[in-house]
Amino acid sequence: MKNYCWNYNKLNTGILILVTFFLHSCEKRSIPSELAGNWKTGKQQITVRTVSDKRKFQFISDTATVKLKIDDDNIAAGYIGSAKFENARIKINGGNPKRTGIAYIIECGSIGKIFDSDPLDSKEVEIWLGPLEGNIIDAELRYTEGWSYFPMAGLIFTRE
Repeated sequence: MKNYCWNYNKLNTGILILVTFFLHSCEKRSIPSELAGNWKTGKQQITVRTVSDKRKFQFISDTATVKLKIDDDNIAAGYIGSAKFENARIKINGGNPKRTGIAYIIECGSIGKIFDSDPLDSKEVEIWLGPLEGNIIDAELRYTEGWSYFPMAGLIFTRE
């Protein structure tokens, strides 16, 4: 009977440690205060990908600027060309930013047409931000609908 209690206590301790670790990993982590502010790009070439009736990809490109306003509370808003987004959540990338090049992900959600010849009325996109380097952020605009992670543009943000 004594061994049974001993194993039961070890099991409870192990479960308690796992639950504590899980809850700790779920805590909200804030972005650095240096990231907060207004950011913009120059005109960048942005490519929109669509699927035709024959299941082939079609690519339409044009230039547009991207503007971001990042708040201290992990929320962003702005414009990608003529498409507006609001209340976009900013996540801290769990990987190693020095290795992946991605430090933060802005989940813009569904946006409208980026430029006049954009064939998609709505598309889900994310902005993948690299580590902050002074007043410059290297970034990517990604189409993220379904299982797709199509790179739409390379972006360089500067602080306004």
